[in-house]
Amino acid sequence: MPGTGPKSFQCVACGKRTRPKERRFVNTDVYKGFIQHLTIEVAANDVTCQTCFVKYKRSAKTVKPKLCENVTDSEDTPKDPNYVPPPKKPRNDNQFKSPQNIPLPILSSGNSHSTCCICKKRGSKLMTVSIDCRTRLFVEKGHLLLAGSRCCCKHLDSDKYFNEEALCSVTDNSTNSQEGSTYFNKTDISSLIANIRAIAVRNERYRIDFDNNHSLTDADYQNLTGITKADFNDLCLLLSSSTSIRCTKNRTSRTCIALLLVKLRTGMSNRLLSTLFNIGKSSVRRAIMSARQFLSVNFTPRNVGFQHVTRDDVIEHHTRPLAQELFGTMINKPAILVVDGTYIYIEKSNNFQFQRRSYSIHKNRPLVKPMVIVTTTGYIVSILGPYHADSKNNDASILKHNIKTNMENMKDWLQTDDLLVVDRGFRDSLEFLSELGIKYQMPTFLQKGQKQHTTEEANASRLVTKIRWIVESVNGRLKQWRYLQNVMPNTQIPAIGDYVRLVAALCNRYRTPLNTGTTEGDQLVAAKMKVLASKGNALQQRVQEENLDTRNHSWKSIDVADAVDQFPSMSEEDIRNLTIGVYQVKLARSYTSEHLSEDGDYTIMVNDEVNGMLRARIQSRHTSAKKYLLWIEYSPAVVLGWFCQCKTGARVVGTCAHVSAVVWYLGYARHVGSVRGVKDWSAFLEDAAKVPELVDGSDSDNSDPEE
Repeated sequence: MPGTGPKSFQCVACGKRTRPKERRFVNTDVYKGFIQHLTIEVAANDVTCQTCFVKYKRSAKTVKPKLCENVTDSEDTPKDPNYVPPPKKPRNDNQFKSPQNIPLPILSSGNSHSTCCICKKRGSKLMTVSIDCRTRLFVEKGHLLLAGSRCCCKHLDSDKYFNEEALCSVTDNSTNSQEGSTYFNKTDISSLIANIRAIAVRNERYRIDFDNNHSLTDADYQNLTGITKADFNDLCLLLSSSTSIRCTKNRTSRTCIALLLVKLRTGMSNRLLSTLFNIGKSSVRRAIMSARQFLSVNFTPRNVGFQHVTRDDVIEHHTRPLAQELFGTMINKPAILVVDGTYIYIEKSNNFQFQRRSYSIHKNRPLVKPMVIVTTTGYIVSILGPYHADSKNNDASILKHNIKTNMENMKDWLQTDDLLVVDRGFRDSLEFLSELGIKYQMPTFLQKGQKQHTTEEANASRLVTKIRWIVESVNGRLKQWRYLQNVMPNTQIPAIGDYVRLVAALCNRYRTPLNTGTTEGDQLVAAKMKVLASKGNALQQRVQEENLDTRNHSWKSIDVADAVDQFPSMSEEDIRNLTIGVYQVKLARSYTSEHLSEDGDYTIMVNDEVNGMLRARIQSRHTSAKKYLLWIEYSPAVVLGWFCQCKTGARVVGTCAHVSAVVWYLGYARHVGSVRGVKDWSAFLEDAAKVPELVDGSDSDNSDPEE
């Protein structure tokens, strides 16, 4: 340490000027070794102050010091009888510390205990700033508050951290900070590093980090992005051969891909993504745009579109044997595609012309319509569009526009005798398809004044719906990415097509097919359906000929427990074979729950004149005013026939949901012992139709005040 004059004796440890009575010369090797252990060079005639000597003595009573290697005990040097080695680490404020002689270019403040470190006001009710708060301020602002700093309560928020106004008021007013530097000792630096490390570990634990392959589990990847960790890494392999996504100090290319997938999967706003990823909102927007543009060029065309898959590949690997058995030929197998439109909802536009073009009368809200083309296994061949939603852009018009404009060269892809399975919205395009030599299958219509499909029409429609349901499941799979299900802002309309096709490409590459079927099983089901489709409904003819639907007085309502003992006992597999599907069985539980009375009775009707037959009245699930009568003919071993008055109740290729509900309860559920009902949430809601009757107070005995 530099001196101030020939008679100036400064403490070699703390740098204070010492008085003659307070000087303690460093005249022993033990004391000298202890001072050198604190990284302080000791010269001849160096002294320490009384305060530092007392701290040394207190430390020497508890822990043995580790002397420096260059210090040796001399035989001529007298041994200190009170010698006890100094501690390795200081234990409290009274213990000896090294001097603050290490300058670092860090701004600091808050060395006063009586003054607020923020507003510089003096007060008696100041709070000591916690070490976590001081470290967090240093990490965020690069400004260090010294230990023991105090501030007013108004500068702290509910989390005991500085509020925004206080953060903007932090300035460098410390006398310890000279020319932009602050002096530290070893203890201060070690403590600061330990606190920063703790914050870094905590941030690493709660921050969503896709750059570290071990920070998130496979389930986390599935929940956040919709694909597994291995699939995400496979998707990011495209980045190794391209530099289309620019990496910055805020985010990497993997983070850009993750931001886009998390937004599509969860539907979160950019503000929430900014919080989760610790990235600015504007940076999130630019990252999502870069990732979308990159994947739309390098990933989507390889996994969706008519040009990414050949017609032969669709026939051999993406067509169910059931579809080929029902509508194809074994010699020249056609390509069977299922076509349907889906909806992406958008905001109402201030442009009135666009508002009219994007408003759907069918859905009563503004939307755009992509056209989805899938195979019978659920593999997405292409998604075209999106289109407007007005009357000029119905499903039939969109399909004709796709073919006439030869989108994605689909004219070259489709060949004569290929089959398109469509719904009733494509009826205006059937003639156009026939002219091109393309076959079609569509459910039948109810003619004007017709209340029920004939048996032939109902059977033919069931063959179509057995294949066409797959496109509805594909639309549901696409909407699992919540961003496509939410209302999109109009600023994202130019990117809707890219988003939908990207999700379709992810499904094709990383999701399993919805239903592939088996050759043997599908052939048996198809053969059974073809045989049943050629038959008529004998029970329907009997009901009409014997007027069983009008002879109400002959049918008596009884509880199931009192009759129908001869109804066959069935398993759920037997019921599925009877209905030729699972959808009707899923609805059976809900129909049964509504048909059961409050006492648990299941009422049916029987006729003493007609043996082996029962009748039931089932409430429609769509309209409260409609109830359907149905008849079931049975023997002790098997259900022989069925007929229902609903639209599709005359078919024999499977049963309608009303018939399946009765068969499910009588043949299976009542033998199980209890039927798990469907939760009724009406008890948690108010009903405006239930108004208690008001009692006139004038009619009561106590209405007269005098009485």
